[in-house]
Amino acid sequence: MALKLHLLVKMLTFLLLILQTNARPMADPSKNMLNKLKSIFKVGDGIMVYNTGTSNEALEDDEIVCAERRAGKSYCKEVDNYMEATRLDLVDPEQFEKFRAYFTDDMAMPQSIATRMEVDVAEKPSNTKTNVIYPEGAESMDAQWLLVVQHGEYKQGVLVEECKDVEENSTLPLEDTTNCKQNFIYHKLVVLVNGVMKEEMVKLPSNCDCSTSSN
Repeated sequence: MALKLHLLVKMLTFLLLILQTNARPMADPSKNMLNKLKSIFKVGDGIMVYNTGTSNEALEDDEIVCAERRAGKSYCKEVDNYMEATRLDLVDPEQFEKFRAYFTDDMAMPQSIATRMEVDVAEKPSNTKTNVIYPEGAESMDAQWLLVVQHGEYKQGVLVEECKDVEENSTLPLEDTTNCKQNFIYHKLVVLVNGVMKEEMVKLPSNCDCSTSSN
């Protein structure tokens, strides 16, 4: 990597010197070259070059990376390198005990889902799915992504209903069109911030509203 950067600097220097021969003389060509380089790179002492561009990884300005987040969802089922990011194995056990009441499955069901569960199975919408998730990451009320505590016996489960992807909705007649809207609700869960557990409201799916129209 260092060799490539060294060659890049040499090439840029060579090109700038060629340009100078076809233009008015510059008072300090080497200084001008550094100024040009600084507009592209961060240049340190000894012409040490660091790329200051934003990488793809930097678009997610935290440690929370997962397939669901990339797909635009508000939570992560599994966070890449979750244990390395949280180091929950090093957290004081007293912190877990302090929030023990949260480590359970929240089976509270939104009224819209509860009412639907009373309907005959054959009449239930086929374009929704209901299950309990144990999110390792989630978006807060101020749009910050947080690591949710999920470790060993200390699990936080939440019952959610989600809209299925369009390609999954294959049971309706071709002439029917279904429009679905995903609704969300904020749940209070235990998250980890700078190695300390705290309560935080995070955004999770609640229910899916669908309507069907005939073409």
